[in-house]
Amino acid sequence: MDLTLDEHRLIAEFRRLSPAGKQEVFDVVALLQKRQGGDATVGDAPSQNSCALDQKEERPEAAKEPIFTE
Repeated sequence: MDLTLDEHRLIAEFRRLSPAGKQEVFDVVALLQKRQGGDATVGDAPSQNSCALDQKEERPEAAKEPIFTE
């Protein structure tokens, strides 16, 4: 993964933080995500760039029947 100089600097500074400092950063990020309406967990809420998959019709190819071949 190619990172810019600023991204390398951010990672290095984050690694130098104490555990309490890291937790504070995580708390601020969580607060910002809530303000933007985003959700940090994957799969709980649909993203703005995704659509829900509605599969209401029966799919015969998904039926679990034995397959006989010669």
